[in-house]
Amino acid sequence: MTIEQQLENLSRQTCPKQVDVVDSVMEVVSKKPYLQPVHRNRRQAWRIVATTAAAVVVALIVNVTMLYTHSYDDEGLGLMMAQVNDCSSYPAWNAVEDAAVDPLEYVYGY
Repeated sequence: MTIEQQLENLSRQTCPKQVDVVDSVMEVVSKKPYLQPVHRNRRQAWRIVATTAAAVVVALIVNVTMLYTHSYDDEGLGLMMAQVNDCSSYPAWNAVEDAAVDPLEYVYGY
């Protein structure tokens, strides 16, 4: 049997049952009750609003408290930055330069 004959046989075949499923689906849908929207009561809404407002007030109080009670050590911070940027204060700075220039000599001592 060639492909053309097989295609011809397939084109002649029909389905013995009804293929349209719209009627059966619509019948099932019509028997189900509609979904009703859920209404929140006002107490629950006020609880959410009150909880949110309390969280905002607590965050504001903590922020203001930390702003006024936190002390900044400007002198210590400046000294630390100066030490970090001062390359001559490192005792091993020459070792770093030596390792960069000739790594084999630095590592193995040739």
